[in-house]
Amino acid sequence: MRRATPVAALAAVGFASAHAAGNELESRITASDGLVAYSVPMVDGVQAPCCYTIHGSTVMQKGCNLDGRGSTFNIIDDDRKAALDETLTVYLRVERGHIGRVQALGASCPVQTAGTVRWIDAVDPASSIAMLSALVDRNATGDPDDHGLVALAYHAGAAATRSLATHAEPSNRGKEREQALFWLGQTRGVEGAEVIERYATTDPDPKLREQAIFALSQSSAPDAYVHILAVAHRDPAEDVRGQAYFWLAQMEDARAKDDIIAALKSESSDDVREEIVSALSQLEDSADEALIEVLRGDFPRAVKKQALFWLGQSGSPEAMAYFDEALK
Repeated sequence: MRRATPVAALAAVGFASAHAAGNELESRITASDGLVAYSVPMVDGVQAPCCYTIHGSTVMQKGCNLDGRGSTFNIIDDDRKAALDETLTVYLRVERGHIGRVQALGASCPVQTAGTVRWIDAVDPASSIAMLSALVDRNATGDPDDHGLVALAYHAGAAATRSLATHAEPSNRGKEREQALFWLGQTRGVEGAEVIERYATTDPDPKLREQAIFALSQSSAPDAYVHILAVAHRDPAEDVRGQAYFWLAQMEDARAKDDIIAALKSESSDDVREEIVSALSQLEDSADEALIEVLRGDFPRAVKKQALFWLGQSGSPEAMAYFDEALK
């Protein structure tokens, strides 16, 4: 009989201990029905989750209603995110002795509820991670976000990253894997990007690879752009390569214009070349410049027709000046 190595034995003991602690925390939470909350340290460097009422580009109101399905949160990209919370509050709705919806918000996020909130003090983050992970596993149907995946993503510590990586594994359902990859990109920095890149390059499902590319484009990891460019060059699936170029154009990287134009010369698929030209039209500050460069370059007629179409959608002074010149 093979004997477990000391490292494996310690890992098993640690897993069992965390699982037991998670069960104990769940018992405390489900002791009575209603809204329950506790606090744990929040992952560094990310905007605290909250709800925002937005009119146009203006934030009109900040705060979440905990009583309805409308209490989902949004992430806003402006100077307000400089004020980062250090504490995450996890709210759980208990009904008939079972945890229903889970919602995690920054401690500074205002909340409203018609009822009372029962607070649980001194919650060990490892217990919280173990319990939330078990909830996601247990609820094989429905939205994994409702059962704690988002809350996991905002927990501080390597254990939360490992838990998200576990939920991204092929043994899980597709929606759960996609959401785990997304939140690895949103909240887990370089460590999360490493997990995503592995699936973006090796997963047998092209749809999952597409989702992994999107997740990687959301990451703050410094090498995310380089990894997506590599996928764009090498992936065997045309749809995956096309999506990779689209997300490269969305990343506001100074290298994108030249890299995407260069791909027009090396890409053999007409469909992907069409996606590449479309991606050029999505560049934040240099779309017209890139499309005009294609029109003036040595590219196939079909490629230039696509560039002409997207330049016509622009209506900018640069586009009009090009059309005036071409028509002469």
